[in-house]
Amino acid sequence: MALAVRFPLAQNAMPFLVLAWSAAVFSRPSLWLIVLPALLPVIGLAPWSGWITFEELDILVLAVTAGGYARLAWPVQARLPARQATQLQSSRPFWGVWLLASLFAIATAIAIYRGITDAGGFSFGWYQGYHEPMNSVRVGKSIFLAILLVPLWQRASRQNPEQTQDLLSVGLMIGLAAAALTTLWERAAFTDLLNFSTDYRTTGMFWEMHVGGAALDGFLALTVPFAVREFVVARDSSRWGLAASVLALAAYACLTTFSRGVYLAVPVGMLVFFGLTARQGLPDFARHEQKSSSLHDQRPWQAMMVGVLLVAGYGVGAAWMFQSSGYRGMAALLGAVALMLPLVHVLRRFNIKQWLLGFVIGMLLILVMVAVDWLVPKGAYWAWGLAAIFTAAMMAVDWRAGHATSFAGPMAVGGFLATLASTALVARHWGLSPGLQHALPAVLALFAFCMAAGVRRNPLWPEALRWQATTAGAMGLVAAVIGVMGGGAYMSERFSTGSQDFGGRLGHWQLGRDMLSTPADWWLGKGTGRFPGNYFLNGSPMQIPGDYRLVQEGKNTFITLAGGSLINGWGEIFRVTQRVSPPSGSTLVTARVRTEKDVKLHFEICEKHLLYNQDCLISQANVKGSAGAWQNIEVPLNGKGVSRGAWYAPKLVAFSMAVESRGGIAQIDDVALTGADGEQQLANGGFSEGMAHWFFSSDRYHMPWHIKSMVMNVLFDQGIVGLTLWGLLLVGAIWRTSFGRARQNPLAPALAAGLAGFFVVGLFDSLLDVPRVAWLYYMLVLVALTLPSWRGKSTKP
Repeated sequence: MALAVRFPLAQNAMPFLVLAWSAAVFSRPSLWLIVLPALLPVIGLAPWSGWITFEELDILVLAVTAGGYARLAWPVQARLPARQATQLQSSRPFWGVWLLASLFAIATAIAIYRGITDAGGFSFGWYQGYHEPMNSVRVGKSIFLAILLVPLWQRASRQNPEQTQDLLSVGLMIGLAAAALTTLWERAAFTDLLNFSTDYRTTGMFWEMHVGGAALDGFLALTVPFAVREFVVARDSSRWGLAASVLALAAYACLTTFSRGVYLAVPVGMLVFFGLTARQGLPDFARHEQKSSSLHDQRPWQAMMVGVLLVAGYGVGAAWMFQSSGYRGMAALLGAVALMLPLVHVLRRFNIKQWLLGFVIGMLLILVMVAVDWLVPKGAYWAWGLAAIFTAAMMAVDWRAGHATSFAGPMAVGGFLATLASTALVARHWGLSPGLQHALPAVLALFAFCMAAGVRRNPLWPEALRWQATTAGAMGLVAAVIGVMGGGAYMSERFSTGSQDFGGRLGHWQLGRDMLSTPADWWLGKGTGRFPGNYFLNGSPMQIPGDYRLVQEGKNTFITLAGGSLINGWGEIFRVTQRVSPPSGSTLVTARVRTEKDVKLHFEICEKHLLYNQDCLISQANVKGSAGAWQNIEVPLNGKGVSRGAWYAPKLVAFSMAVESRGGIAQIDDVALTGADGEQQLANGGFSEGMAHWFFSSDRYHMPWHIKSMVMNVLFDQGIVGLTLWGLLLVGAIWRTSFGRARQNPLAPALAAGLAGFFVVGLFDSLLDVPRVAWLYYMLVLVALTLPSWRGKSTKP
């Protein structure tokens, strides 16, 4: 409630929302398992609120704790229904788990204390930055928030383990969907969905990336395996379709991070997931599907190998066509292959008359599609769409009739031949003669393969639509990878500089190691969140970023803004920012400024989400040094203007101010931004409410803010003792879910895969200095360590 009352946004409503949320958890104790993971990627409102030390997740978790523990203390507890009984070897964790978690919590508490001491001693503040004492609290709190929820997790697991695990898995999948949708909006608003050349890395709603980092990367690596789990275990088509849609969105989000760590971590996680899932055996629904399919005598790995070969073959054809016909040719080929997968099973039932009829219909339809291409603007696309829809419709008629009709099947074959011809037309329309030359071999090879598979006595792949849709989805992912790698220079450049970047990381890690100057530093660490402050003192003098401080002088509060030593361009300027509406007409900035030396101040209004400026109104003001004297300045902003962009993907607009002079310092107060209509755009321009509604960013050079390795981060913050305990927690969690007593638990493969992928991302990026992501990581580690052993459902009442 104390946090809710102080929250800068919706202050009157927030306490009531907290009470309502606590009451909801009291009424439905398992509700938080789905809600917290689902909301985590979208509840970071720091760019609007100005809060960074405390945040929305803290309020939600504490409210869950209040409601959940109140329910545990309630005198009347419902007995566990007999139908929910499950054979569990042990639903209580080994005492060593709690001992290890407690020791790590103590080590973290010591690191928080050491961090506060390293920052100059404790001083409370709601809006302190990354160099101040409260940053140690900000970074260190995640493990304690996770530990608070473990008893609630254990209680839910004992009462209904299957439902509890399903709720957590679905919640993580929904969270992944929310993160992916925010990246989809971001790309649509600020670049283009298919623009893979612009130097723009997706951040989603993870505001913690305002100084770089890999918050989104770590979240994706943690949660993708749970969406895959939902895809694998789905028993009905609606749940399966939802999981498939989420995975498609997640694939796009992963690709547009342009992160080499994500590109490695997600495949590693998938290998772990499918390896552990295969060892557990097929789910009940999968066994049923296998028996009911025409491949009931085939082993699952055989169908999987066929799928892999089909995906690889499509990848070769798509890469070949992409050179000349781009995304359109590659997409047309994908649609044709997707139609081929079910068509082959129609062909296997054909007699010679049906074969001949299908070819005759195909020739007629090809002539029709050529005419459409010739007569209609962009007719190639219309031709392909009509042919594909016709083919799918005829296969649906054939299926609904139980394959009893002798006419729908040949019509489907004719439509497929027209689809193949239209694929070549699409390639020619976009790539002209080279496009057609590249398309013809791919189309002819697909036709020959389809005919060969259709005349085989034994089917090459399952008739089950789920298998076919999964294979087509994998082909779509391959197409996306080809588009990212071949459709833009940005990712190619990042891979080409891999060895150079690693050399820079290695030097950066050595610099962080050298900052551990005493035995106490090595054993206990410098303190949580203290890398930015120590880099400021010990890093390269020419690579120090800017900073800010709130200053109280009597009853007046203002901000001291400092320019960094690294100001080689627009991107390196340290900005203090506030979200605003697009101003109308001419725009004027007014402020009071005090400085001892001459400085150049920078003001701008830009279309900006987090790190990258687009269309802007800009101006600079040269302020003469005058010790102790406040000066009033007026700065008109110049430029072509800013806008919200498209209604379906609105852009955000930000006002920013910075010191553009290298090493310059200015005190700023009473900042106002007015448009032609005279309306004041800024909130808290006089800083009387601290940094409420203000935010800061260091857009391009991020090394001073992160040690760029999760292992080095724990070593720097908590020393050898903390790193050892942290490593034991992680290894114990992965071991328990991979080889230990919980390996047969249905949730175990996803947990092991998520933690493994997270660790891979963390090899080259600091992840635990992002409290939201760190909380989820620690929560899943503790879930893995307390996961019940599993024997399956009880048959006894």
